[in-house]
Amino acid sequence: MINYTYYNPTRIYFGDKQLANLPEEVKKYGDKVLLLYGGGSVKKNGVFDEVEGVLKAAGIQVFECGGVEPNPLYTSVNRAAKVCRENDCDVVVALGGGSVIDAAKVVTKAKFYEGDSWDLITKSVEEERGIPLIAIPTIASAGAENDAWAVISNPETQEKLDPWDVKYQPTVTFINPAFTKSVPDYQIAVGAADILSHITDIRYFINEHKIAVVNEMMEAMARNIIKYAPIAMQDPEDEEARMNMSWIAAMITGGVMDQGGMTDMVLHMAEYGIAAFYEIPHGHGIGIMMPRWMQYVLNEKTAPMFYRFGVECLEVEAGLPAMDGAQKTIDALSDWLFNKLGLESHLAAMGVEEKMLHAMAVKATERCGGKLHSITDLSVEDIENIYRACL
Repeated sequence: MINYTYYNPTRIYFGDKQLANLPEEVKKYGDKVLLLYGGGSVKKNGVFDEVEGVLKAAGIQVFECGGVEPNPLYTSVNRAAKVCRENDCDVVVALGGGSVIDAAKVVTKAKFYEGDSWDLITKSVEEERGIPLIAIPTIASAGAENDAWAVISNPETQEKLDPWDVKYQPTVTFINPAFTKSVPDYQIAVGAADILSHITDIRYFINEHKIAVVNEMMEAMARNIIKYAPIAMQDPEDEEARMNMSWIAAMITGGVMDQGGMTDMVLHMAEYGIAAFYEIPHGHGIGIMMPRWMQYVLNEKTAPMFYRFGVECLEVEAGLPAMDGAQKTIDALSDWLFNKLGLESHLAAMGVEEKMLHAMAVKATERCGGKLHSITDLSVEDIENIYRACL
């Protein structure tokens, strides 16, 4: 009998008319909001004005802070926390993608800590207090709007850390798929690759037993991301594609797929090794590595799992020998990533140099005792070989 506990306290409002409930949720905690956002696209497309207008119309004071990077830096957390402290904000509202939401998570605690936020991220300093976070995602990606993880980078120490803290769990999330309409095709593609990896790399391609219904839920989510991401790129007005992608993104890290087995993250850790030295979008780095990693670990033991995924999610024909079916799965996945989504398929084209591969592999494995664990164990040399196959 598998034993587990499931609990997710985030209240999710889904749909195009739900923002009307935002003031009520804010006023449960106060009337001063830090509105955090990224590079400014939310101001150009009108989403910022819509959110700010709803808040101000209800008498809520709004203090804004923008400029959060795609791979959020701890310095942006410091800057936002300063605004939050100086104005004694009661709530942080994160308006943007996963990077903005991740930065906002740390800000909720950094409000009470006047030191460097990196201390909180490394957990060298513990801060029990935190103000509520309300997330309003504008892209379908890694599900930061429904989990308690935060991924923050420090270029000075060449680290990308992902601390978990119960205070980082958003109190409320507002998901309006219409807010994703203006997302550029490239961001849709890297978000879709990240979503697929959260399903497969972390939860599906593992050795531990999973409850059958959990496996089938993962296959349904993967199948629909594979279906709808290209549609969303071709037609920004396709409501069905936007709704499905937005809901799947919210579910992948919300805990429903974690039950009944272990989780791992070999590709995510391998991408952290790249990110320590190069500014490459997280989902793109993962997308480049995914089929190369599958090819590297393909053997008689891993083939049946890969082949099942191909049949259930990539329209690979049934009834083939497992090794043949697994190879067709890898080929079909490569076609989806590099042709249908249009992602660049080589790390060298993204600026990665061969001389850095070993240092990247060391960085990727240093937090895991020199090995990454998933469907197979991978050493520093293995990770370096996978990087090399991606050049």
